[in-house]
Parts: sequence; structure tokens; C-alpha cells
Amino acid sequence: MEPVLFVLSMLALACTLFIFVGMILNSGIKGILDLSRKPVKWMTVSFGVYIVLFAAYIWSSM
Repeated sequence: MEPVLFVLSMLALACTLFIFVGMILNSGIKGILDLSRKPVKWMTVSFGVYIVLFAAYIWSSM
């Protein structure tokens, strides 16, 4: 179970970073701060999923 949680959390982090870099290249910093845009919402949800899954990974590895 631990490896699955770790891999899923790293995929969520990779998705977050991919969207972040793409938004920086396309829209600049102002594009990242605009919460009404759909990619920013996806990035926020993906980062939340990363936090939850990584916390579950840490908790399950104890």
C-alpha cells in the first residue's frame, strides 16, 4: 500500500508542477494568481491531492 500511495502522490505533484510551469510560460505570474482560470483550479486540486496522499503515505509507513 505504501508504494502505491507514494507513486500517486508523486504523480499529483508532477501534475501540479507541469501545470505551474505551463502557466508561467504562457501567462506569467499574473496568470498563476488568477483563481478564476480552469488550469489554476486543476493545479490547486492536484496540490491538495498531493498533500492528502503524501500525508497518508507518511501515516501508513509508521
